[in-house]
Amino acid sequence: MRLQQGARLALGLFLLAAACGPSESELTGGHLAEDPRSPGLVQLDSALGTLDRHNLMSDADLTGGSTVTVAQVQGFLTAKGSYLAHYSDPAWGKSAATLVVERSRAYGINPVYMLARIEAESGLVRSGTSNNLAQATGCACPDSGSCDGSWAGFGNQVECSAAKFRGYLADLEVGRATVSGWKKGVTKQTLDPCSVTPANNATAALYTYTPWVGAYAAQCGTSQWGGSSLVALLYANFKSDAAWGSSSVATIIVDSNNARNDAALARSEVSANWTAATSTAGYYGTGYYYASVASVSDAADFWFYLSADATRTVDAWWTAGSNRSSATPFLAVNAAGVQVGSVTANQQLNGGRWNALGSFKFTRGWNRIRVSRWAGNGSVVIADAVRIR
Repeated sequence: MRLQQGARLALGLFLLAAACGPSESELTGGHLAEDPRSPGLVQLDSALGTLDRHNLMSDADLTGGSTVTVAQVQGFLTAKGSYLAHYSDPAWGKSAATLVVERSRAYGINPVYMLARIEAESGLVRSGTSNNLAQATGCACPDSGSCDGSWAGFGNQVECSAAKFRGYLADLEVGRATVSGWKKGVTKQTLDPCSVTPANNATAALYTYTPWVGAYAAQCGTSQWGGSSLVALLYANFKSDAAWGSSSVATIIVDSNNARNDAALARSEVSANWTAATSTAGYYGTGYYYASVASVSDAADFWFYLSADATRTVDAWWTAGSNRSSATPFLAVNAAGVQVGSVTANQQLNGGRWNALGSFKFTRGWNRIRVSRWAGNGSVVIADAVRIR
């Protein structure tokens, strides 16, 4: 399950404690005690080259990846022979791929970067074993002591790491230093030790989380494994190793059955007043919902995520029947909660196919199409599927 309110409050207190308490190196990942990679992978990574310790990764690389999908991450993990390809976190009830995309995106962090972080800290991306699930991102695992057990588990580790990076960037983006003093353009010593002047916010954030250069920056750095240079090198390798999402317009289908949706891009919600059914042929996927016509909105919501403001065309799918309303209301609502359009559709006709509703101006974030019960006639309205193109 998702972290509940108390757990999210605990995360906020954890981040606050980091800001007010010990140095960040005592609170987060990046310890260099053991290398989770096999000797073969160490040799392979060494052949990838070295990086500039002052400029490990661009800001766009750390915070991009908004079009990366769960399916792409799942395919990447499968291709790598990763244990995570078949893992579902029982505490969250979600697959590893879903957690990487959802929780990274929730904090504006690139899911591909998160894969690199997981591999650097626990070796789980390129290994078929599960030895390090509890410490997948090294979050709340200080160099100076044992890990905080309240953040053990794959989903919690991804959540913890993504949230901490968002906290670092929140400071850096307004010109403040991070909790441990890292800042763009300001020289500081790592634990190797090396003198580093971060060229951008992303590099400053990396050293805040892992204050070691490590073995993959030729100018300076410990010969031991790990460090921020390894994370950045793995990111560059993973980024070029797969066809990740592009900025091109992609079609999003939101089904009434959430098991069929890419949770990072689409979800549906209905109240208890809506009934699941398969009695009328022509439904999309595995079934549909219906509700009686009433003088109340009580809408079925079809949510979809856009990485940028865009005008998109919306289609709807329903099962037709004589008891359907001939004026079922469909409402288009942007990510700010503003209704940007509405249309009625005759659900007595044209069932079992996509029907164009119109084009609407949506905004970055979670938009939705609402199927309202406040129809002018008929007995029921149908909520089956929506397509955004």
